[in-house]
Amino acid sequence: MSAQVLLDDSGAQVNWTVRENTTWTDDFTATLTATGAAIDITNITITAEVTAAPTSDTALKTFTVTKTNSAAGQFTIRIDETLTTLTPGTYFWAMQWNDGTNDVALCAGLFVVQDWTL
Repeated sequence: MSAQVLLDDSGAQVNWTVRENTTWTDDFTATLTATGAAIDITNITITAEVTAAPTSDTALKTFTVTKTNSAAGQFTIRIDETLTTLTPGTYFWAMQWNDGTNDVALCAGLFVVQDWTL
């Protein structure tokens, strides 16, 4: 998945479809919309999770966040295959960051888990 989105106070609407029992991962680069310049995320904490619904505060799955190049704003979110045990269906996912002062909504949307069998 690779997309450019514009953020406001509620974050971007980003729907995501995955297969059950496979690794769920995506790469991101934080940049300034006006200039395209990278945002240094060295001192930023990024979190992402899957919940049953947009109104739920209970995480069903939590992504591991890895900063791959902090100065260039690059990071990956991932849930390994051994933990991707949600029953096929529609859930909700959200990602935010905290700069040490404020939580900032980055993106959220439907998280659709599709059946995967051979």
